[in-house]
Amino acid sequence: MKLICNGLDLSDAVLTVSKALNSKTTNPVLEGIKLSASGDKLVLTATDTELTIEKTIKADVLMEGETVVTGKVFGDFVKKLEGEQVELYKPEGDKLQIRYADSNSDIQVMNAEDYPKISKNVNANYFDMKQSDFKSVVEKTVFACATDDSRPVLKGCLFEIDNDGLTVVALDGFRMSVVKKELILKTGNFKAIVPSRTLMEITRLLNKDDDVLRISVEDNALKVEVSDTVLISRLIKGDFIRYKDIMPKEFITNVRINRQMFVGSIERASVVARSEKLNVVKLEIKDGFMNVLAKSEIGTVNENIPVTVDGKDVTIAFNGRYLLDYLKTTDEEFISMNLNSPIDPCVMMPVLNTDYTYLVIPIRING
Repeated sequence: MKLICNGLDLSDAVLTVSKALNSKTTNPVLEGIKLSASGDKLVLTATDTELTIEKTIKADVLMEGETVVTGKVFGDFVKKLEGEQVELYKPEGDKLQIRYADSNSDIQVMNAEDYPKISKNVNANYFDMKQSDFKSVVEKTVFACATDDSRPVLKGCLFEIDNDGLTVVALDGFRMSVVKKELILKTGNFKAIVPSRTLMEITRLLNKDDDVLRISVEDNALKVEVSDTVLISRLIKGDFIRYKDIMPKEFITNVRINRQMFVGSIERASVVARSEKLNVVKLEIKDGFMNVLAKSEIGTVNENIPVTVDGKDVTIAFNGRYLLDYLKTTDEEFISMNLNSPIDPCVMMPVLNTDYTYLVIPIRING
């Protein structure tokens, strides 16, 4: 293998695919980036067998071939060559020669035959949406995914495509976020549980909000193509929680509150409350006000916010971070809080947009 390419293009490509590397693997080849040179292109591939990222850059290929370089070593090295034209030459043996300016270096390589074979034939079902819409639904749900391994099915978001469009759901046992979006195109009705890590990596690839993004799904795999980058991910197997059964249908109290005022008050209360394990913020709603109270050994925050209340007075407490996670992912002016009792779930949504619903479990308090 022998080729010449732009150092900046090479460094950027290594940075992109490196997100799929797993530094904790016991298989050395999975710490590597596969380099494949043919035609007028160099293809870089990284995988941990769960997530695969492939990036193609232009190259003057003098001799076709492929090899595998250790990802971190190669990445650190080529980052220092961003202003150079770089020649990569793999003669017989286990070294890759790297030539730049008037210099010559080499690094150890691995056999490309040992690299996992990743199928890119993922086309059975797909849906199209604007890149900006995809980033929005991920931002509004992925924070509610579980992070522990006790229930693997909750470590991703459910993507449910039906006649009404797209519904994305995430929950971790303490809160649940549900977002609905219209689609530009879809092949039919289907479901997929996409790992949260995969979703975050996809959003990092998106930089043209008005462009159309196609998400393809087949069997246990998902594929996304963005410019010269292909991302392939395994989906999470299993049955997702019947989320529609969790959402309350009726409420005793409805509270309408200015979102920015609410965010400011909860942020200040959380400064005091975060010294406690559960970050408890107590809300007392009565007489047209919401009293926001947080106490700890650090101090006390006690604030009143004007609200519009329809229904009974209620006192309820939450983990302040769970409230902020939702409130900071919408820019609506007013938020509706729907309540039944101090121990029943609270359902929040923008007053003028019911396509973004958030359920959060309260913390039981005494008195």
